[in-house]
Amino acid sequence: MRLPKPIVLLLMLAASVAFIAPAARAENGAGTISGTVRLIGPPPNIPIVLPQTDFDMCGSVARPTQSLLLGSNQTVRNVIVYLAGYTQNNPVNGTNDAIIVDQRDCEFVPRIQIVRSGVPLILKNSDPILHVVRIDSMSSTNGERMLLKAATPYAGYEKIYQLANFREPTLLQVTSANGHEWMAAYIAVLPHPWAALTDENGRFMLHNVPVGTHKIYVWHEALGTMVREVRVSNEGSTMVDFQFSTAH
Repeated sequence: MRLPKPIVLLLMLAASVAFIAPAARAENGAGTISGTVRLIGPPPNIPIVLPQTDFDMCGSVARPTQSLLLGSNQTVRNVIVYLAGYTQNNPVNGTNDAIIVDQRDCEFVPRIQIVRSGVPLILKNSDPILHVVRIDSMSSTNGERMLLKAATPYAGYEKIYQLANFREPTLLQVTSANGHEWMAAYIAVLPHPWAALTDENGRFMLHNVPVGTHKIYVWHEALGTMVREVRVSNEGSTMVDFQFSTAH
């Protein structure tokens, strides 16, 4: 999305590390990494909660607190796949590309996003009720840390915040702070372009990956994290599949 030049309200997010790996050993040239993510075993039980407020808008039916979308052969959709080990030395400047976190029918939309460090974030409310939004950095080193808490009081409300230039891959969790406990979204902030979400068939592809040895991570909100080491050859295609397992 391209923005006009509004007055951007700065959200000073201190750099925090959510998911990192040792530095990759890169060489000249580039290739691709592709693969599929599957679940082996029965799907895990997803917790549900009953709405306690705003019944006219949110209803009274129990809602899941996590999302797990499975395709044929239990391929997993909306898994974040990324390379770790590449840090950002210089800020990202001159971009008006923005991401949107909307609140629609008492859910965050979209639920999962991957963005580059330093882009603007538009916080939006499409519901005719008050939503209070909280954004936390999910750091494996320092634990969760609140970065923002903001009220979005009415339908049509929008406000722009500037994401900081995170130097490392960082996962942000978006939740409700006023009683809508099922509402959640996740934003993977990357200082580099080598990241993707799995599609409806559980597939992903990373393009123009530097030749060398890399740590490739996958993360899913209900299944956790996995990591593999892969070797990319010059102008070659590397296949790597991941299997989350609930089998005992």
